[in-house]
Amino acid sequence: MSGLSEILRPKNFEDVVGQEHILGEKGILKLAIEKDSLFSAIFYGPPGCGKTSTLEVIKLNTSYEVYHFNAAITSTAEVKKILEYAAKVKDVKKILIFIDEFHRFNKKQQDIFLPGVEAFDYVLIGATTENPYKMVNPALLSRVRLVAFKKLQKEHIIKLLEKAVNVKKVDINENAKDFIARVSNGDGRFAINLYEILSDIAISIDKKIIDEEILQIYSSDENRVYTAKEHYNLASAFIKSIRGSDPDAALYYMARMIEGGEDPRFIARRLVILASEDIGLADPMALLVATSTAQAVELVGLPECMLNLSQCVIYLSLAPKSNSSTLAIQKALEVAKDTMNLDVPRDLLNIPDSGYKNPHKFGGFLKKSYLPKEISDKVFYTPKSIGKEKKNIEILETLWRGVKQYDDKS
Repeated sequence: MSGLSEILRPKNFEDVVGQEHILGEKGILKLAIEKDSLFSAIFYGPPGCGKTSTLEVIKLNTSYEVYHFNAAITSTAEVKKILEYAAKVKDVKKILIFIDEFHRFNKKQQDIFLPGVEAFDYVLIGATTENPYKMVNPALLSRVRLVAFKKLQKEHIIKLLEKAVNVKKVDINENAKDFIARVSNGDGRFAINLYEILSDIAISIDKKIIDEEILQIYSSDENRVYTAKEHYNLASAFIKSIRGSDPDAALYYMARMIEGGEDPRFIARRLVILASEDIGLADPMALLVATSTAQAVELVGLPECMLNLSQCVIYLSLAPKSNSSTLAIQKALEVAKDTMNLDVPRDLLNIPDSGYKNPHKFGGFLKKSYLPKEISDKVFYTPKSIGKEKKNIEILETLWRGVKQYDDKS
């Protein structure tokens, strides 16, 4: 950890950013700390969101004797010594055992905590970035509380950067703030460390501000970071290439983003959106491919996840394109905004004797509009004669012939 990160460790509740739901007014963790009565828990959330930093607040605001371990470098034999000590002094001292990277202890190793947690010999807090339902022993999980830490948003990263500027006295312009907030992807620790690197570069050339010149120097040195402008330009070209069914161009722009240091999770999220926005019902499998790719990116990480992304990009590029579901929700939203006061038809209410007619009693379909009568003639979804969606035209026309028109006018 850099010196600046250590200096910026929170000392009180106000210093912790982005976790108001647990450390703000009436937050469950804040109340426990204020009462000096902690509970065993698993802190889980993405990297750099404040899980370990919260320990500093606990140390400074409670009477617990704290033992801090990291499961990645600590043996269970070392931990056992403290567990035995805690059992001996439980009547005279309050002991907190805080373990970072808790998931690094396998489920069998985690068994060592069961007796002490159940006997209240100590308070155990395990911090993890992994899904606790998969990585934590179920028997232990049933004896602790799960405390979810949220990913930091851009405004939280900016707040951390402002604190860093107050300490190091090297200013930062808006473009540089945007760059750090974007590449840090909600990781406050990464953001502070990157700010420290950039500020050191600025100081080395007698500058007191991090600006485009400093970003360019950093980019040249690291050969991996690109500017905020390039991020938006390349992302735009990437999406438009897939929409235009050009896999070569799409792969090229994706390669530039990855070489520039783009988070592959950002790319995966964009693919999931595109799968519904631009392909939709022309190939419903596209969404499954994209979401599976996003899961693979989380599981595998760089560099291997580039293979998953490449497969997905090629599939989406060559899939038939339809934006009918996108247009449908846009039309529905427009009408909804203007008709928020319309009553739901009585026969659709969950009340006795509403008059509802169950389609199953009429062969599976009843030719009746379910919209409020004032807008019963509205059509939001118009299928296109593309790919698998062509079948939807036939289905809708068969069901609603003489009532609604579903001609593809695109």
